[in-house]
This record gives sequence, C-alpha cells and structure tokens, in this order.
Amino acid sequence: MSFLSKISLKNGFAVILLFVFILVYGGFSATTIKQQTFPDLEFPAVFIQAINQGASTEEMENEITNPIENSLKSFNDYDTLTSSTTESSASISIQFPFGTDMEKRTVEIEQALDKLHLSDKATISVQRLSIGAAPIYKAAVFSTDNDTEALANKLQNEIVPKLKSLDGVSSVNLKGLVSEELRVVVDKEKAAQKGITISAIQSALQSLNYGLSLGSVTQNDTTIPIRLSGKVTSITQLEQLRLGGASPQGGKLDPSIAKISEPTKLADIATITTISSQKEITRYNGEASYSVEVIKTQDANTPAVANEVKAVLASYQETNHFDVHVVMDQGQEIEKSISSLVKEGLFGALFCVIIIFLFLRNIRATVISLLSLPISIFATIAVMDQMGYTLNIMTLGGIAVSIGRIVDDSIVVIENIYRWRQENGDKLKGKALAYRATKEVISPVFSSTVATIVVFAPLAFVSGIIGEFFRPFSLAVVISIVTSLLVAVMLIPVLGSKFFNRVKPHKENNKLTNGFETLLRGALKRKALVLGLSILLLVGSLGTIPLLGLEFISAGSVPSATIVLTLPAKSSMEQTNVLTAKVESYVQGLNGIDKFEASLGGSSGNPLRGGSSSKNKATVSVQFIEGTNMDEMVTKLNTDLRPLVSAEVADAIVNVKEGEQQGIPSGDNIDVSLYANNVDDLSTAAKQIEDLMNQNSDLKNVTNNMNEVKSKWELTLNQKGIDANISPYQIMQTVHEQLRPVDAGIFNLDHEERSVSLAYKQQISSKKDLENIQIMTAGGVMKLKDVADITVRDALITVNHDDGKSYAKVSGTIKSTETAAVTRQVQKDIASLSLPSGVEVSYGGGLAMIKEGFTSMGIAMAAAVGLVFLVMSMTFGGLRTPFIILSSLIFIPVGSLTALLITGQSLSMSAMIGMLMLVGIVVTNAVVLLDRVENNRKSGMQITEAIVEASRIRLRPILMTACATILALVPLALSGSSTNLISGGLAITVIGGLFTSTVLTLVVVPVIYEMAWKKQKVKDIETF
Repeated sequence: MSFLSKISLKNGFAVILLFVFILVYGGFSATTIKQQTFPDLEFPAVFIQAINQGASTEEMENEITNPIENSLKSFNDYDTLTSSTTESSASISIQFPFGTDMEKRTVEIEQALDKLHLSDKATISVQRLSIGAAPIYKAAVFSTDNDTEALANKLQNEIVPKLKSLDGVSSVNLKGLVSEELRVVVDKEKAAQKGITISAIQSALQSLNYGLSLGSVTQNDTTIPIRLSGKVTSITQLEQLRLGGASPQGGKLDPSIAKISEPTKLADIATITTISSQKEITRYNGEASYSVEVIKTQDANTPAVANEVKAVLASYQETNHFDVHVVMDQGQEIEKSISSLVKEGLFGALFCVIIIFLFLRNIRATVISLLSLPISIFATIAVMDQMGYTLNIMTLGGIAVSIGRIVDDSIVVIENIYRWRQENGDKLKGKALAYRATKEVISPVFSSTVATIVVFAPLAFVSGIIGEFFRPFSLAVVISIVTSLLVAVMLIPVLGSKFFNRVKPHKENNKLTNGFETLLRGALKRKALVLGLSILLLVGSLGTIPLLGLEFISAGSVPSATIVLTLPAKSSMEQTNVLTAKVESYVQGLNGIDKFEASLGGSSGNPLRGGSSSKNKATVSVQFIEGTNMDEMVTKLNTDLRPLVSAEVADAIVNVKEGEQQGIPSGDNIDVSLYANNVDDLSTAAKQIEDLMNQNSDLKNVTNNMNEVKSKWELTLNQKGIDANISPYQIMQTVHEQLRPVDAGIFNLDHEERSVSLAYKQQISSKKDLENIQIMTAGGVMKLKDVADITVRDALITVNHDDGKSYAKVSGTIKSTETAAVTRQVQKDIASLSLPSGVEVSYGGGLAMIKEGFTSMGIAMAAAVGLVFLVMSMTFGGLRTPFIILSSLIFIPVGSLTALLITGQSLSMSAMIGMLMLVGIVVTNAVVLLDRVENNRKSGMQITEAIVEASRIRLRPILMTACATILALVPLALSGSSTNLISGGLAITVIGGLFTSTVLTLVVVPVIYEMAWKKQKVKDIETF
C-alpha cells in the first residue's frame, strides 16, 4: 500500500481536506442515525393464534390445534413446532433456522391455513416476532380529581389517537379500562314457561336490523330501486320486542307449558341492565391507574419517538387533571447507554493519549497518532447509517471494544517516522523521510490489519441468535479498523512530514531496551527452559477451565423482581384482585423500593398464550434502588409471600423471579421435556421431576407447565338420549347459553353504540343445576341428567404439544455460573428416578445452548486461524515464518483464562468472542517484530543479532500498541453498563490474553524463530 502513501504525500492538502470531510460528514451522521437498544432482529418464527370464545380445551385441540399442526408439518425444514391450547384459545409456534426467508415462509403458512376448514367462529391470526415489537415507552396515568371516567374518555378519544398519529408510532395499548355493555338478563323459569330460549332471543334481536332489496321500478326512464330496511334505535324498542315460543321436535308439547305459541314481549321475561366489566386491572404503587404502552415502527428512532410521546402527554397534562408516572422509557435508557459507552470510550482514548505520550514524549506525535480515533469512529457511524444500521448497544460496543486497536496502525507509522527523524533527520527531511519510514512498516501494518479483519469473516459459522446479534458488532469493528488503516497510510505520513521539525536525538541505549535485550539474549541461550516454562504456563491455564465453570451468557442481574400469582382456575377477577392487593401492601412495606406496578387478567403478553385473558393470574413487578442485594431480597420475598398467599387462598401459587438484563437469552436455565401418550403418566413424571429439582439447592424458579388442573364435568349421551334422537350439538347449544353470556351484537341505541349480550338470571352454580337443564325432545321436555351421563374428573387447564405430541416441561433457573455442572447433576438425579413406563425425557436450556454456541465459536476460531495463516503466508512467503507467527496464538489462553479466574468470571460466549478477536489482535505484534527480523537477515545480519536488533527497534511500538489496546478496554471491563454479550468478560478476556501474548511474543517467538531458522537461510521473495 506504499503507493497510497506516495500519492497522499504528493497531494497532502487534498488528503487533509478528504479526512476533514469524513470527520464532518460522520459528525452529521451521528446526529441523524437512528438509535435503539438492540439491533433490528426478527426471529425466524411464525405464531398462529386462534380465538374461539366458549370453546372447551378439547374442542380447541381437536378442531383448531391438531389440524393446524398437521398442516405445518409439511414444512420439513422447521426447527421446532410447539403449541399451547386452553379454553377459548390456542397458539401454535413454528420456528425455522436463522437465515430463512420469513416473508416467503409466512405467505406459505397463510396459504396452508386458508386450505383448512376450521370453525367459522374461530378468529385466526398469523404474526411474526421481532425484537422491535416490544413497547419502547410505558406510563401509568392517574386522575387527580377522582374523575376516572372523564380521564378514560380523554385517553380513548383524544390522547391515544394523537399518540397513534405520531411519526414512528406503530401502535398504542391502553390498559385498565372499564367497559360497559347492555345485558339482557332472562328469567329462566318465565322463559321456559313461554318456550323461549336464549338462542331464540338472539335471533329475534339480530333480525331487528335488516336491509332487503325488493327490486326496482322504472319511472320516467329512471330506474328506482326499492329496499326494505329496519333497525332498532332505543332500549324501549328492545323491551317491546315480541318473541314467539319454540316448538319442540315432532310437535308434542309438555303439558306444563301454557300458550307457548302466543307472542311474548322481551320485557315480560327479562330485564335490561348496564354491566360494567374490567378485563384487566392495572395499578401503580398500589393506586388504580390506566396503563399506556407505545410500540414504535421498525425503522423509527427510539429516543425521538419516546420524546414525542412524552411531549404529547405533557401537553395534555397541563390542561387536564391527571398525573403521568413513567414505568419504562427505552429512549432514556438508550441515551443513558450511549452516554455511558461514550464516556468509557473517552476514558479509553485518554489512556491511549497517556501511553503514547509516555513513550514518545512528543505532543505533536501524540496528537497526530490520535487523529485516527475520531476519524475512524465518525466514519464507522456514517457508513453504518448509509447501510441502514442503527446506533445500538451492539454497534456502540463494537466501536468501544476497537478503540485501542484503532490507534495501533497510526502508532506504528508515527513511531517509525518519529524514530527516522531522530536517527536520520540530518540526511532526509519532509516527504522523503515520511515516505521511506512509512514504507518500512507498511507491509506488517497492512498484513496485521488484514489479519484482524479476516477474523470476523468466519462469523458465518456462528449460528443462532449469537451470530445474528454479533454481526452489527463485528461490522462496526471492521469498518473502524479499515478506516484506521487508511488514516495510517494516508493522513499520518502527510502530517508526519510537516510537523516533526524539531525532535530530540534518538537515544541508542535506555534502561527499558537494555534490560529487554539482556532478557532476550538470556532466553535465546536457554531455549529449552523458555519453551518448557511456556508450555507449563499453557497447561496450567487450561487446567483452570474446570474452576471457571461454563455458562452461555452472563445473566446480567438488575435490581428488580417479578412476583407472579396463580390462583385456582375457577377463581374470579375479584378474588385475584383481593389477593394481589395484599401482596402489594406487603411489597409497599419493603426497604429499598423504588416503584412497583400490578397487572391482573388481560393478555398474558406472550404470543404463545394467544392473548387470552387470565382472571386467575396477576403479576407484580417491583423495581428496587441500585445496590439492593437481589439474592437476599428474592429469598425474603419467597419466604414471606408463600404463607401470606396460602393463608388467603389455599391453593394459590406464588413465584418470585429476579429481573434480568434484556437482550440475548442468558442460558442460565435447565429445561426438562417429557413425552408420553398417557397424560396421567406425563403429569406424574412431571411432578416427580419438579419435586426433585425443588430439592436442588443450585436451582431456583422451578416451574411445571402441568401443575394447573381443574375439575371437569364430562357429558356422554346415554341410551335414553340416543333413543330420543338428541343431537350432541343440541345439547352443546342448550348448555352453552346457560353457562356464559351470549353475544347478541352491537346496536345504536338512544344515539349511542352499545354492545348487547344475553344471559340467564339463574346461573349454573352446581352439578345439580347442570343435571336439571331442560332439553327439548320429540317426546317432550326432558332433563339433561335423563339423556346424558355426567362424570367428574381432573383435566389440565392447558394442553401443550411439541411436534404434535403431548409433552410436559419442567424448568429451573441455575443460581451459579456452573451451568454445565449443575445441568449434568440434574440429569444424573433424574436418571435415578423411577418414572412411569413410556415416558421419554429430553434436556434443553443452557447446556444445549453452550454446546451449540461453543461448537460454532470453535469452528469460527479455527477458520479465523486458517485465514490469518493465509494472510501471513502471502506476506512472508513460505510456511515456516507464518507458522512461527501463529505460535503466538497458542499463548492466548494463558492470560485470558487466568484473567477470568482472577476476576471471578466464567468461561462464556462473551469470553469466546474475546478470544476470537484476540486471534487477529495478537498476531500484530509478531508480524511487526518478525518483519524487521526478516529484513535484517536479508541484509546479511547474523540470525541472533537480527532478532535482537529487531526486538530493540520494535519494542517501543509493540508495547505502545499493546498498552493502548489494553488500557482502552479497562473502562469497559470495569463498567456495568454493557449488555450481557458486550460484557466485562469480553474485555477481561482480551486484556488478559493480549498482556501475556505480548510478553511471550517478545520472548518466546524469537526463541522459536531462531530454532526454526538457525540452520536455514532466509529466502528472498521472487519478484517478477
């Protein structure tokens, strides 16, 4: 690349203008680039949700879930196919490998569903899951004048529509509303006397709104259509609705029913009342509130959208009587993360300044070498903005991690120019000196930079979510390093030729170089001892792996806890509300509370749950102040809440889970999946494993998806019912309308749109009531118990399928970082259990993720080493010297594993990513050193002297680049602001590995080089 330096030196002013332009444009891009917490990542999964109000779990499973699953099995390339079916709802999830064309797959799935003949009453929706689909802003809104109805109207009719109209807002969810509907409450006895059923009333109501075309007439050459229409406009019309009696099959009437054929007014057998209901209750710090959640569009700028939302709420707050309390604000969190990473980057840059100045003792040289930092950073931002990437925790992490490496090339070039000026200042000046000094090091600078870049190419081998998350990170690193190389070979020579007019003469001897020369000569004389100690260090470091423990990703604990309450399935919203209020009262008395919110009923928030309401479930989310010991707090919550909850509702379950950092799944869990044809055996086995895992002190948050059961009344037509020719659908319709309100439609009554439902006044509250339901038959009216047998048995509330088979899953969270060890112990314990015959067991969770992730990363590291070797062979020619350079990689584990052990970190994917980066970084020192050695030997110097001379000359740039990279990472290693992937573990791995590799490169690599080349002559690379 020396031609670039020559061109740049001939056009110095143009080069300076070019980089000023890059700096200015990059600064402008930094103000316009979109910001978000994580990269845009769409999971390769499709969720099918089905809602069929009133359908039983068995109906949903047989009529909805099974047909859809059988249809999806035709897609042979899927990874997983799971479903969850419960009363009135079903959710089916199919996941494909990352990289699948999900646009195409979604269309194909929709086409497959269109071919199915599913129930007309079922509502089917298909959706894909994106990491950007989560709310970016959530607030609790309170009325300050106790006029909650006025606030609800204001929110529904003005504020929420205004928020939806903002640029970048995809949707707005308003929770905690009270809905009203007209309920026609029918007296069962009066209706029975008249022979009128709920279904008859429903049909009569719906017939009030009609529009029928009667044809047309021609008058004066004009065609005039004739239409018959009618509609109900008032509650009075509903009350005066005339109903006819129902005729039983065969025309035979029960003698007890009088004059059933005479028309009857609805008001004679029913009353019309207004019913208020709340499907979801929300509270903030114990006070009733409305909850506003804002979801942005995928390409919107998160902080900008959040700020606009806050501005709209503030504008209404000034003129209306309500308060807003922010529950979650991703915009603010992103700005905080960016500020923190920028601060860490600035500290890293400061450390680089100190290191360079300490070595060069020249302010101009220090400033010139540091120019690569702002140029590379702003150029990276500009390029990523043009490519459609966002400024997120991963791209910022890539820039922060590469800060030390960015200045390396500039340091090597400016140090060599500076040294040449000291040594040859009286012979060469200006551009000629800068060109020759740059040319001397341009080959190792270029090859070492290319080696760092090609390390990121094998990321194609890293599969799954790690690979998806890591690509923006690696792209940021590559762009910044490529830019730094261009700065080093173009801008640095130009500035170096102009600003080094007065420099102190170079000192041939100083304590550092003299001491190092003595050490090196001693090492070259004791090669066996040096190699033996190096191998001993390597073996010793590898022996620390069992002490470190294996985990997928550090969980990244945050000071928060989630309390999940599950009452018996038959519990009402009122019972759940009372219990939740008691838990909130307890939470309010805890020390260290920042804020807490409660949510009862409503959607589960999980796509796999189909959005069905859960009247028996509540969640209390608690935020603690920074510094709270969450292990102790979670233990206290579990200890105190269980007796409190049990005292209120005997069979209620409470589960407390510590909050985790958002982002990549941490893999600190163990999932035990069980398969069996017999559901009772499956339930028994799941309970055995749940009890076993609860006894394990290394586990917490043990859950069993087969824990929830309820009593079920099962009806079967008996012989008498069969003889009476009763249809199962007749019983279904008759029983359905007596168990729950029936939707009659929406009517415009008294100038107001109202929902109308129908229900009997006398509710079914016992098995006896069910048995006495009257069924119209050809032989007259009969009771349900006469035509059907009713049995009682326990049934699962939710039925789960995995690839079409019924399964149970018992999960637990691992307390320590010993994910692999704890998982293997649990597997051993389960193997000792006597599970029911026919039950199959499989394991997932953290250990499976570790195996997949570490295997992928191992392949990527092997490929990276191969690519680095390719680059080295092109640089040096032959195989011997490239192999010697690769020997420096062997000593990466010495420092990396030792540093992890000292700091108490485990060996995780974060650490493995750090080692992958080291493959490119570590060879830089060996390349810079051995390039000088090779040139010395070509000039005729004896091998030992060639090594010593090169080591003396290259000692300063090697130490400068290594120290700059290490110290630039120190703020990241000490900071807690990074994600669970770009964590302290990554920085610590790089710092430790680079430290020992640098030391060993300066001593061991020369020893290996002399052993390899002592009896060989260096070969000139053939030129032609």
